[in-house]
Amino acid sequence: MAQVAPREAVREDVWIPTVCYMCYNACSILAHRVNGVVVKIEGDPKSPHNTGKCCAKGNAGLMSLYNPHRITTPLRRTNPQKGYKVDPGFEPISWDEALDIVADRLKKAREKDPRRIMLSSFDLHGLGAFGESFTSALGTHNVSSGPAGFFCGNGVHPITWMNHGTFYAEPDVDHCKYLILIGSQAGGAVHLNPLGIGARMAEARLKGMKLVVVDPMCCQMASKANDWIPIRPGTDTAFALGMLNVLLNDLGIFDAPFIKKFTNGAYLAGPDGKYIRHPDSGRPLVWDSGSGTPKGFDDATVVDPALEGSYEVDGVSCKPGFQLLKEHVALYPPARVEEITTVPAETILRIAREYGEAASIGSKIVIDGVELPYRPAHVDWSRGPSSHAHGMSAGVAIQLLNTVIGAVDVPGGHLGISGSGPNWAPYAGPDGLLTPSPDLVVFHQPYPPRKVKKPELYEAPELFPLAVYSRSLLPENLMHPEKYGLDYRIEVFIHARNNYMMQTIHPEIVAEAYRQIPFIVTFAHTMDPSTEMADIVFPDTHFLERLDCFPNRIRAFQLANGGYWYWMLRQPVSDPPPGVRHWVSVLFDIADRVGILPDYHRTLNHLLRLKGSNQLAADQKYTFEEVSDRWCKSKFGSEHDLEWFKKNGIHTEPKDVRHVYQLPFLNVRIPLYHEFFIKAGEDVKQVTQELGLHDWDTDDFEAIPHWRPCPAYKEKGEHDLFLINYKVPYHAQSYTFENAWLDDLTQGYPDARSVLMNTETARSKGIADGDEIVVESTNGYQSRAVARVAETIHPEVVAIMGTQGHWVDGQPMARGKGVHWNSMLEYDVKRIDKLSAALDACVKVKIVKT
Repeated sequence: MAQVAPREAVREDVWIPTVCYMCYNACSILAHRVNGVVVKIEGDPKSPHNTGKCCAKGNAGLMSLYNPHRITTPLRRTNPQKGYKVDPGFEPISWDEALDIVADRLKKAREKDPRRIMLSSFDLHGLGAFGESFTSALGTHNVSSGPAGFFCGNGVHPITWMNHGTFYAEPDVDHCKYLILIGSQAGGAVHLNPLGIGARMAEARLKGMKLVVVDPMCCQMASKANDWIPIRPGTDTAFALGMLNVLLNDLGIFDAPFIKKFTNGAYLAGPDGKYIRHPDSGRPLVWDSGSGTPKGFDDATVVDPALEGSYEVDGVSCKPGFQLLKEHVALYPPARVEEITTVPAETILRIAREYGEAASIGSKIVIDGVELPYRPAHVDWSRGPSSHAHGMSAGVAIQLLNTVIGAVDVPGGHLGISGSGPNWAPYAGPDGLLTPSPDLVVFHQPYPPRKVKKPELYEAPELFPLAVYSRSLLPENLMHPEKYGLDYRIEVFIHARNNYMMQTIHPEIVAEAYRQIPFIVTFAHTMDPSTEMADIVFPDTHFLERLDCFPNRIRAFQLANGGYWYWMLRQPVSDPPPGVRHWVSVLFDIADRVGILPDYHRTLNHLLRLKGSNQLAADQKYTFEEVSDRWCKSKFGSEHDLEWFKKNGIHTEPKDVRHVYQLPFLNVRIPLYHEFFIKAGEDVKQVTQELGLHDWDTDDFEAIPHWRPCPAYKEKGEHDLFLINYKVPYHAQSYTFENAWLDDLTQGYPDARSVLMNTETARSKGIADGDEIVVESTNGYQSRAVARVAETIHPEVVAIMGTQGHWVDGQPMARGKGVHWNSMLEYDVKRIDKLSAALDACVKVKIVKT
């Protein structure tokens, strides 16, 4: 790291507000700069987002800034061979030469078919407006957020769109008395908005909130819980259905008024599972107990819609969705759920009873002078249940635990982040169901479902009508496009802040997929395995050298109940090395050389909502700073220009209680009975059959989910343990492992480079703590490791820290440390969840002592 001048020679000593980007959570920080050198990073106390707190990743950000292995010049590949651990033979070239090469390849691909160009980036702040405007100007819709979409959020985001009208949801720990986390680390500094929710979680626990954690491993949050419930991986759906059975059928605990008014639980369904509809209007019918007749669900004369019972409408037998739910969950009595999950039946009974009683159904609370329903119990879930072959079914089942007690967007319940705002709100779409505001939609919303058809895009979202994205199908389509009816190939792949080789599946399979692409362009801060696959590499800036307006996107990076809306500025606090540029600013140069700059400007005017004199002229060139200034002024007025944001760092506005707890103020319903899944599944089956994809499984397209075992459950013999990975608060994705401070922290963590095993399981295999072992997956991949033996993991499970096992020379600190979990995974279309497109991370391994 650069040396700071002695104190008596200090010429500059300033604290500069900016926004961290060591993970994707956009926390406000203050960078302390002395004589041009960043020497310290702290949380910004003015920020409602992280309230002056900063995690270890943020504190260590300056070490990545001064990484001696940074890429500082454009690079060109000289080795035509591409592959796993193949030296690319990069040579430095000038910026003009690199830009000309890239522009020429883009022009040629665009002339053939713009769809032959693809852009992938998990730099969500850069991708959202600038990246997507760039691809739109090129004429391609092959745009991706990359590896995170193989596992993370696939079974969460569709559910939050359907139930909250937004991308994400979080616990209202300020008012909660009983919280269940299922495969979630909310409060453990690894969630979305980790520091804000973490501080509030700690306060809630001090005030007496009971915390129950259901997880195969005693993770950070489980170690702080009243109850840690170890569960067999991939059985969360059965656990949720079992709890629902106890609540609805044994205890009779549910919020009937909520279900009648705010869900489709009263809608009548026939023998085929579909709604009984009005013959003229086509509206779903309910049975009005007051008149003893069927009526449209929104008929003003309905006195009391029935939730239970069996009826006949025009000679067709039918039942309300809630009745069908009760009957369905009766298939999951505690004894059967114990067999599936290994959770004792008495534990299921106890947790369900405590949960139902804590919900305080019928109670009210006054907040900011407004009386609201009060439901101080709910469930939160995340990647744990989602990353399985039937992961979205788990999300549906878990969300029903919130729905039946009315704990959705009310105090004490599960809260959508920014579903409603000053000038946006969800609205009643087809059949009265909640539909997100168009102002918030990102990727795709599952309701109404996407039209199913032969794929035109390389991630084949057309085959996943309910998924938010379908990233996991990209390697398959790159290698076998003809199987999916794709009549073109990707020729230019632009890649920024992603690492497919480390973060998806076995790198040899990813390398084979990459080899199908003639030309790859990568923007990178340091060399990593995916960058080594590139033909041209552009040096990218560190976050402390970047300018980004409003990186905390309104639909996700806000606290749900923080009391304020807030918009931040990420500004440079250090000059980048000569020849290093922010990748988004480079897009303007490429657009100019390709000849699409006017179209790029027009698209940016639309996506950034630039107004009046702040709009970009089609035939004029602008610096990235000038564009950013126009964006600030268009959004907040001329008095809040870029200079204002550089000085103040953050702009806040009070949040109305009606935006925090939105559902009581909306005329919408959320799905208790997912009838629209049925038609979506029929459409998928028809199209996949036409494509010859005869083994495409559509069983999960059902109105109420079943538990189904992951493919790994069929594995027998020596591969007898489930392998899971876990995340620690001081690492994110794969790039933080090449940070000196975080590497030191990892070295001091006893489980960091080891495989965690249950004490009894290890004893049965003759393995002791500290023994050298070999871990072998069913796909044949092997890795040496050290056994860490403890009681803090399910007896059928072993665990390793995620995104380790680096192998690139440009990452000497990370290279050769730990087990690469992703290499253990099986990659097969049969292992992709057909609802959410999540790749099944349920894998069996064999462990032997060396």
